Amino acid sequence: MDDCNMNDLVSEIAKHLHGYNPETLWGTSYLMGPDGARLAVHLLMGRTEWVVITGVYPVESPDLRRHSIIVAATRGPKHIAKKITRRLLPKYLHDLKQQAKAAKCTRTDLVDTLLSLLPGHAITAAEQGAVIRWRLGSMYGVFEVRDHANSIEIRNADRELAERVAYAINQRAT
Repeated sequence: MDDCNMNDLVSEIAKHLHGYNPETLWGTSYLMGPDGARLAVHLLMGRTEWVVITGVYPVESPDLRRHSIIVAATRGPKHIAKKITRRLLPKYLHDLKQQAKAAKCTRTDLVDTLLSLLPGHAITAAEQGAVIRWRLGSMYGVFEVRDHANSIEIRNADRELAERVAYAINQRAT
């Protein structure tokens, strides 16, 4: 089985998994599902008759167990979809939901800390993150707190404010 056949197989599996769509990213075939679920599908190393399906997390965390199953590709896409539904999805989706909840709590804590430190702030919140804009005289800045990455821009701030913000962010990161 080559990459072309793998893409065809993943497309066929998706037809039997409710809410999942096939997608190829960076040469790897994925089944993209609801609520950020993403299943990587590839051949078992050196064994073209077996496929490995792995649940991928949006943000890798060392304390999360990696969920994978190995299924015989020769059994067909309907059988593979059945094995994914029964053996992989229950534990993977549970851990994915727990990770999303923990990330949201961490993000909320960071936003609350920044709001308590920054003068003259305005916040724009969304499901994926928050943007905090602030201005005090000639000092201003923008903080973007997202699921996968944060960005900080501080302009013309005095040293005390910059140090307080850096300390707060460092404390939240540890």
